[in-house]
Amino acid sequence: MSETVRFYFSFRSTFSWFAYHRLQRAGGDLPVDLEKIPLFPPTDFNAGRHPGKQPYARLDAERIAAAYGLTLKWPEPYDIDWIRPHSAFLHALENGKGDEFALRAFAARYTQTANIADAPVLRSIADGCGLDGAAIVSAAADADYHAQVLHGMQRGLADGVFGVPFFFYGEQKFWGNDRLEWLVRAVRTDLGLTTPDLADDPWLRPF
Repeated sequence: MSETVRFYFSFRSTFSWFAYHRLQRAGGDLPVDLEKIPLFPPTDFNAGRHPGKQPYARLDAERIAAAYGLTLKWPEPYDIDWIRPHSAFLHALENGKGDEFALRAFAARYTQTANIADAPVLRSIADGCGLDGAAIVSAAADADYHAQVLHGMQRGLADGVFGVPFFFYGEQKFWGNDRLEWLVRAVRTDLGLTTPDLADDPWLRPF
């Protein structure tokens, strides 16, 4: 029986985009079930952080996007009505189109700088996925979907999520796009598969 990995992500996070992109390119090689839980930070999430962190994170995101062959443009203003696209994602997920919707939403936000909370943008994303655009727009405003998103955020807080992407595998935690390799290593180790001896060569890939 496959293990479940809880995957917390946010459309507010470029690094969530990178992790989602990589997971989809993995071709299903990760032998786990992914429970995808969308969330977004409260408005005061960045309060008290070092002033140099945001400029560094932007530069870091730009070089990673370039390496992955992704076009990255920074939308202004950065923050939107985040609960709407995350609610729409849940509707897409229920209809078997969650991954396609998420990747198109990430691309619309960070390649086209579109406001993915706006109804016409959501409708366009839905059309590209073969979903009913009116249903997606309705879901974005639906109180039940809003409650599900807020519940996911509460789960994240209870799990100890302090940033995204964040993965939980059993008792193990992995924060960040650059920890995906370590998640794969943990899964492969549990399956009894061979992993590189990093004590012998710490420059090897973890799996």
